[in-house]
Amino acid sequence: MNTSDDGGNGAVVEQDAPERIDRDDQPEGASGGDPLERVVQTVRRLVWPGGCAWHEAQTHESLTPYLVEETAEFIDAVERAQPAGEVRGELGDVLYQVLFHAAIAERDGEGYDLQTVADSLDEKLRARHPHVFGDRGHMTVEELNAEWQQLKEDAAGEQRGSRGVLDGIPAGMPSLARAAKVVERLKRARLINPAEAVGVDRDPLSAALGPDAERIAEVGIGDALLNLVTRANAAGVDPDRALRGAIDRLAARVLHQEQ
Repeated sequence: MNTSDDGGNGAVVEQDAPERIDRDDQPEGASGGDPLERVVQTVRRLVWPGGCAWHEAQTHESLTPYLVEETAEFIDAVERAQPAGEVRGELGDVLYQVLFHAAIAERDGEGYDLQTVADSLDEKLRARHPHVFGDRGHMTVEELNAEWQQLKEDAAGEQRGSRGVLDGIPAGMPSLARAAKVVERLKRARLINPAEAVGVDRDPLSAALGPDAERIAEVGIGDALLNLVTRANAAGVDPDRALRGAIDRLAARVLHQEQ
């Protein structure tokens, strides 16, 4: 059963089955009051039929590039130690994407909205912090990290009906970040030892000869990249951050040469 505001007057309408909300159910923009509630209502007003045509046309799929981009811009602002105002603005853009997706789900009767998202998050956080909300007592940072990972993996396994070592790692993660996650999981499961990096240190293009040159080169480069990620794990280095730093240094050198 789904609920929605009726014409923005605060009344709750119960729907027997998920349905896309019509123009007559469009929320009114909020003014004054709590800033968070105000922006929630602003986004809902944009997304509902009769609001903004561009917002109304968006889907979860069409918005995913924006979520990735806004997240990257926030990370960039943090890593570059930008002023608080800029970091705040970038974090606001990430929040906007969360509100956007929740509003689409509510509008289209997908079975969840911002309220249920928040409820699920609160329940998850409490379940994963028994030392705070339960009776576990004091735990060291190392113990907390180990328990958090175990609780997270158990929950993912139960949700998917499996508890495989690599279960729950999103296929949609950026490739380098996904590789780092896979290596860390395999290390914790004692299936690999990053100190003895997998793969062979050789030119990945050396065997790229003949009609299958492109395929062989792709396989070789992939193996070489995975080898580097494994070595990064052994050295305690974030490979994605290391690559971003290398790109920044290259860009700085190019900029210096152009000046």
